[in-house]
Amino acid sequence: MKRLQLLSCLLLLAVTAFSQEIEVTKFGQATQFIAADDQIRDWDNEICALVKIQGAKIDSVSGAFEVRRNGAEVWAYMTNGDRKLTIYKQGYEPKEVVFNDFGIQDVKSNRVYLMNIYVLELTKQRFFLGVHAGVNFTTSGLKDDYAGSADWRVGYNVGVTGAYMFTDLIGAQVGIFFADKGYKYSINNASQTIDNEKGDFQFIDIPVQALFHFDLSDAIGLQLLAGPCFSINVGGKAKCDNPYLDAKFSDLYSSFQMGGQAGVRLVIAKHYAIGAEYQFGFSNYKCQDIGINLGYIF
Repeated sequence: MKRLQLLSCLLLLAVTAFSQEIEVTKFGQATQFIAADDQIRDWDNEICALVKIQGAKIDSVSGAFEVRRNGAEVWAYMTNGDRKLTIYKQGYEPKEVVFNDFGIQDVKSNRVYLMNIYVLELTKQRFFLGVHAGVNFTTSGLKDDYAGSADWRVGYNVGVTGAYMFTDLIGAQVGIFFADKGYKYSINNASQTIDNEKGDFQFIDIPVQALFHFDLSDAIGLQLLAGPCFSINVGGKAKCDNPYLDAKFSDLYSSFQMGGQAGVRLVIAKHYAIGAEYQFGFSNYKCQDIGINLGYIF
C-alpha cells in the first residue's frame, strides 16, 4: 500500500499541469502621501489613491481610474473606496487582486500603496529532445527474501528523452531507454543448495518525470528530476550452480515492473548533459539502479 501511495505521489508530481499565474507577494500602504506633481483627481475632483505595482513587467491593469508607467513600475490611480483591480500579462491568467485579502478593505484618497508581484517567465524554447548513454550499477531485492548477499552488477543504458518546459523553471520529461540490468547473488550458508546465482535481464525503461531547471551561470544549468518509471522485461534469465533452479528464478521477474526514479543533471553550454539517477522497483524484480549518463540535448 505504501508503495502504491509513493508511486501515486511521484506520478502526480510528474504530470501536474503548471498553469501560468501572476502572484502578488506583498500589498500594503506606504507612509508617504502622493507628491503634488504626481497627483490625479477623479471626476469628483478628489485626489486619487496611487497603487505602485512593482517586481515584474505587466501589460495592463483594469479597475483603475488611470494607469501610467513610471520606469519599471506601473502606477494605477484608484478612486477613493476602490476595493480591487485586475492585472494582465500576455500568456498568463488575469490576476484579480482583492485588497481585503491583504488586510486593506479599500484604498483611501491621496494615499500610496505598494504592490509587489512575481511571475514565472515563459521559456523561449519549450520542447527539448535529448539522447543519452551510460553505465548503470544494479542489484536485486532478493537479499530481502534469502539468506545471503546480493552484489551490484555493471550494465549499460541508452535512450532518448523529450522534455517540455512550462516555464524557465518547471517542466516535464518522458524517456525511453534500453537498459541492461542484473545482479550477483551468493549464499554462504551451508544449509542452502543455491549458490552463485546471477541475473542478466534487459528492460525497456519509460521514466515519466517532473523537471526543475536552475541556472547556475550563463553556461551551466542544474536540473532535478523525479517521477515514476515503468519497465518492460524484454529478455534475459537467471543462472546458478544448480541448473534445475534457473527457470524458477527467471520466472521471478515479471514482464512488467513499476518503480520510481530520481536524478540530477548538469547541462553545459545548453547542449551537453552529465547526469546521475537512482531507480528503485516495486514489483518482483525490486531492482535498485544507479545510473551515470552522458547526453546531448537539441
